[in-house]
Amino acid sequence: MATLGPNDLKQWALPAGWDAARLMQISLQSGENYEQLVSDITQGLAMANNALTTDPLVAGLISTTTEPTVEYSCGVSNGFEDHTEYTMPDAKRGLTTGHMLPLNAYDRMLGWTWDFLRKARRAQIDNDVASGLLDLNDIWQKKVLTRLFKSTYDAVGSAGKSMPFADGGTADATWVPPSRPDRGGTFAYTHNHFLRYDGITQANLELAVGHLWEHGHDGPYELLVAQADIASWTAVATVTGWVKRPDAQIRYGAQTDLANVAGDYLGVVETSYGACRVRATGRVPTKYWSVYKTAGNMDQRNPLRVYESPTYGLGCILLAGDHIRQFPLEQAILFFEFGVGVGEDRTAAACVYNYASSTYVIPTIS
Repeated sequence: MATLGPNDLKQWALPAGWDAARLMQISLQSGENYEQLVSDITQGLAMANNALTTDPLVAGLISTTTEPTVEYSCGVSNGFEDHTEYTMPDAKRGLTTGHMLPLNAYDRMLGWTWDFLRKARRAQIDNDVASGLLDLNDIWQKKVLTRLFKSTYDAVGSAGKSMPFADGGTADATWVPPSRPDRGGTFAYTHNHFLRYDGITQANLELAVGHLWEHGHDGPYELLVAQADIASWTAVATVTGWVKRPDAQIRYGAQTDLANVAGDYLGVVETSYGACRVRATGRVPTKYWSVYKTAGNMDQRNPLRVYESPTYGLGCILLAGDHIRQFPLEQAILFFEFGVGVGEDRTAAACVYNYASSTYVIPTIS
C-alpha cells in the first residue's frame, strides 16, 4: 500500500520568480507566517489520511490496491474420473472471470480569497481546515458503505464494470460461485446475496449468516446495522442470541453472559454458524443491515477493495489555487482520488432490506 503524505506547497507550487524567503515574512493578521500555516495544514492532512485506514467502521471492510482489475474463480463442474488402463482422462482446467475497480476524483475548495487571507485570523483558518477534513472522512465512509449495499454494477470506462456481490446474475450472468459440497452443494449464476426479509429476528439473521457460511466463511462475523434500529437488534425477545458488551461501571452477576468485544461494538449476536459482532452507524438508513466476513484491518481477504490514486497514493492532498495574487493558499483545493469496488470474493458479504414484501432496494447512504 503506497500511502503518500500530502504535498507541501513550498516544494512545487511556487512560481519560479517568487522569493520563498519573502513569503515566510508574509503573515496572517494573527501573526502566523506562510511557512507555519502550510506546515500545520500538512500535519493535519497527514493525520486525517492516516485515519482513513484505521477507521473501525471501514478498516475491516476494505483493503487497498494499485491494480485497476480484480480476477477470481468461477464455479465449474470438474472432477476425477475412474481410472482405465488404456484411456487417458479428459483434461480439465479452472475458470476465472473478473471486473474492474473504479477511480474517481473529488475536489473540496477551501475558498480562501486574497482579501480573506490578508486579514484572516488563525481560528478562521483552523475552522475551515477542520471542516474540510470532516468532509474527507464523510466521503470516504459514504463511498465505502455505498458500494457495500449497492446491488448493481458501476460502469468503468466505456465497457468495464465494477461488480457487486452475488446479485442473482443481473450484473454478470456468466459468473457462478465456486461449489462447496461440504457446505451445501453447488451454486448457480442466480445465487443472490442481496436479500429481502420481513423483520429483525434471530431467524432472519441465521438465514443471512448461512449465506456466508455455505461459501466457506467461518465466524466470527461482522454485523453492521442502522443506528435507528438498535432497539430492535437488542431486543432479546426477537433476537434471542443478543449478548451485550459489558460496562465498567456495572457489577454483573456470575450467570450473566457478556460479549468480550472492543468498545466500538454494541455487543454480539450468537448464531448457529458463529458469533456476529454488532456495530451501528447512522449512515445506514433504517431497515437495512449487512453481515460480512472480515480477516482483519486492511486485509486483502476483506470484502471490498479500494483502488488508490496512481499519482498520489491513498490520501487527500492540498493543491494551490489559480489566479494567485500573493498568497499560495488563495483558492486552495483539497483533492482526493480513489475508487471502491468488491474484492476477489463476491460471496463475502450479504445485505438485507427489512421489508414485508417485494425485493431488495438499494439504500441511500448518508
